[in-house]
Amino acid sequence: MDSESKRRNAVLLGGGILGVGFGALLDVIVFHLILQWHHLLSSIYAPSTVAGLRTNVYFDGIFSLAMLGVMSLGGGMIWRALNRSDEAHSTVRLFGSVLVGVGAFNVFDGIVDHYLLHVHDAVHGTRALNPHWVGASFLLLGLGILVLTR
Repeated sequence: MDSESKRRNAVLLGGGILGVGFGALLDVIVFHLILQWHHLLSSIYAPSTVAGLRTNVYFDGIFSLAMLGVMSLGGGMIWRALNRSDEAHSTVRLFGSVLVGVGAFNVFDGIVDHYLLHVHDAVHGTRALNPHWVGASFLLLGLGILVLTR
């Protein structure tokens, strides 16, 4: 593999990692904080009590901080690869790799956190929307793959 191919792959990998962090952070902001549907540990600490809600928001914050680190890693990989190359890179492919990362995070969240570990559900107190969450996550992942391969 030549050096330009390695840089191109580094840009796409960085985009995927950036997407994982972005998807997680967007999930926390929209679903955990604004809608208050599924805090990170809501099956362990009931968010229906003040103490449980405080504990969940605390761990949501720690998780958000970690995801900012993941986004920084992905962004740094992209920046480094782009600044070591004279070749133009496809913005569309980069966007596709970010979408793949967002979708991959949500598929992981839906399958591992909702079904395998049972640490939270899409909506507190009901598992009825978990299949919809996973389905929408696979659609997002598929859209990212479609954009990436076009």
